[in-house]
Amino acid sequence: MWQHMVARRDAGLVLVFSPHPDDEVIACGGTIARHAAEGARVRVVFSTDGAMSHAAVLGIESDPSPPELREIRQGEARAAAKAMGLSAESAEFLGFPDTRLADHLPEFRREVTRVLRAHPEVSVVYLPHEIRELNADHRLTGEVVLSCLGELGMTPALFRYVVWDERTEEEFAFVNRRPAADVPAGDERLVAFDITDRLSVKQAAFREHRTQVELFSPAQDRPVVPLAFQERVMNGTVEEFWTTEEVEGP
Repeated sequence: MWQHMVARRDAGLVLVFSPHPDDEVIACGGTIARHAAEGARVRVVFSTDGAMSHAAVLGIESDPSPPELREIRQGEARAAAKAMGLSAESAEFLGFPDTRLADHLPEFRREVTRVLRAHPEVSVVYLPHEIRELNADHRLTGEVVLSCLGELGMTPALFRYVVWDERTEEEFAFVNRRPAADVPAGDERLVAFDITDRLSVKQAAFREHRTQVELFSPAQDRPVVPLAFQERVMNGTVEEFWTTEEVEGP
């Protein structure tokens, strides 16, 4: 069910789990900006280093190389955080290999547990949907965060997003799937947060991910993020989340 909503105003500490640098803006950029403007503390936790974007999607392995991209994309994520009203230090990088999070699950689980234990006061968590997401890095981020929250007995409000669906897969012409372990909960519903008044902030933050939205390498004839996908991100006035939480009406 689609509902038109506004973001929560009592967030306190907000954690945003992002599989790669740029997913935080694509899924939550306007919502993050609103939380920040309303005085919430927001931290963005990146699962992977994003180093394989050009190699995996475009077949470009030099200029920039994956090690170069790792460093560049951290800088872009910090710049995007600042554009959304956060401090550069609000971005935390777990640094697992892009496209290969599945090969590092025990270590990833330990890192997510460490992050959550460091923030027992967290009241809201944004995370990839552990079932509806198709990309393996996305889905596993959601699965592990949910599992660790359960093991720690933590019960923040949860808002699950979907970045990588069939349409995204087709536009990127890149597949890195992992089968879902379950089916979506029957009581979750789709809500939409109105970000009209924060859209320009989201746009500015998205532009900071230059390696993804521009022709960054001399070998590129298209951006990593396809133009049709970019247009939807830049023009979208709502951000959608699956949740079982009660949220404020319009």
